Amino acid sequence: MSDSYRMERIERLLNELRYEVEVGMMKGEIEDETMCFAFYVPISKQIPKGVVQCEFRTRPIPLIAMPMGSGLIPKLEIIKGGRS
Repeated sequence: MSDSYRMERIERLLNELRYEVEVGMMKGEIEDETMCFAFYVPISKQIPKGVVQCEFRTRPIPLIAMPMGSGLIPKLEIIKGGRS
């Protein structure tokens, strides 16, 4: 497997994760806004005898704390009612 294939797959999976979290929270299916998933890769190429910490975390913050132009507006919109 090439490095580019692995990175493309990781980016696709992270985008899928973002979609699931965003939709789940907007629909109220995910009520806990403070989730954390963390793990360690047991080797680092930059730090001898080091590890790489990987982490995904969600937490509520005030809107004012976000930098301008950071994509605050969700790309998804929940429309109630469904198809006719």
